[in-house]
Amino acid sequence: MPETQRPAILLIDDDVGLLQALSRLLRPLQHPLVSARDASEAQAIIAEHHVGVLICEPRNQLAAAFLITAREKYPDIVRLILTGYPDLDSVLRAVNQAHPFKLLVKPWLNEELLTTVNLALTQYLANRERERLLKEYNGILSNAETAHAFRTLDALMHSIHKDMVAEAIDNLPMGACLLADGVVSRFNRTALRILGDLAQALPSTGMPVSGLAPVLQEAYGAARKRRVQTRLDEQQRLDYFVLDLSVGTLIAFAPEPRLGRPPDH
Repeated sequence: MPETQRPAILLIDDDVGLLQALSRLLRPLQHPLVSARDASEAQAIIAEHHVGVLICEPRNQLAAAFLITAREKYPDIVRLILTGYPDLDSVLRAVNQAHPFKLLVKPWLNEELLTTVNLALTQYLANRERERLLKEYNGILSNAETAHAFRTLDALMHSIHKDMVAEAIDNLPMGACLLADGVVSRFNRTALRILGDLAQALPSTGMPVSGLAPVLQEAYGAARKRRVQTRLDEQQRLDYFVLDLSVGTLIAFAPEPRLGRPPDH
């Protein structure tokens, strides 16, 4: 990652000697280092720099208040507390309300501090990637009725982290049923509504594939990554898209007019 794109590490303390010592120690991480003597300087720096991690000692109530404010105003920034316990009440308040990534105690061990800051930077980048993927996902919700819905769904479901799959399924604007080891592991409300409107059998967690509505059984047996159309009668038809994911097989479906033409493959 180019240095200009790397998140900065913000050091906050009124002890200039401490700031200099931390700067020397953290320089090998090759991330920009910026420092502030108080909360007002810190906020000005955050406004001008791409800050990913801040290290602060809540040696008084003002410093503790800034950490709490930072959590509310800059939730993406990973917060570390470095303290020698000069004011235990301030430290406890900061820990309980600012929810730091980790509490470090002075005198610190150089290797431990370097490792912790590096982990905090990794956490920050992971948070940003998750935010990017969620924005991308939310962007397709309003476009679910376009011809690109299934193509976008394919790219999205294969790019998000496995821990986010459940949230994605719950919020899909189309019916979705996730199967793992031959049984239903998750389905969303849209699936229940669509199948209910069509008087089809409703899925339930733990239900085997054989218990699914016939149209979903047909979709499950269809070739992966292709659109399938099944006519229920002369007026009703469902469109499907079947995806193999690391967590199971996803069947996404909707009444045929909603999704338009199938994507090209």
